[in-house]
Amino acid sequence: MKEKLYKKEITLTLVFSVLLLLVGHSASIFVLFPGLQQGTLWGFPIQYIVPILLGWFGVAAVCLAMTIMCNKFDDEMEEYVNSLPPSSETEKIDK
Repeated sequence: MKEKLYKKEITLTLVFSVLLLLVGHSASIFVLFPGLQQGTLWGFPIQYIVPILLGWFGVAAVCLAMTIMCNKFDDEMEEYVNSLPPSSETEKIDK
């Protein structure tokens, strides 16, 4: 069970790190693909408004999802710790 929780923690960290990088640095998409710079959205040039919207609302949405997932993970971790047999500090020192 402990290994499963460690793998889940690493997976959560990696997935949300990549999502935050992609959403937070969305302006790089328009640098890499200059053909996407054509057009407008709500009267603003697409290469300006999309990074602003993703920077504000995209990061907020990813952070909200990350908060929910990490809270569920903390509950699982707490459940695992509570399922362990109790041990006293003297047992740890004796070993």
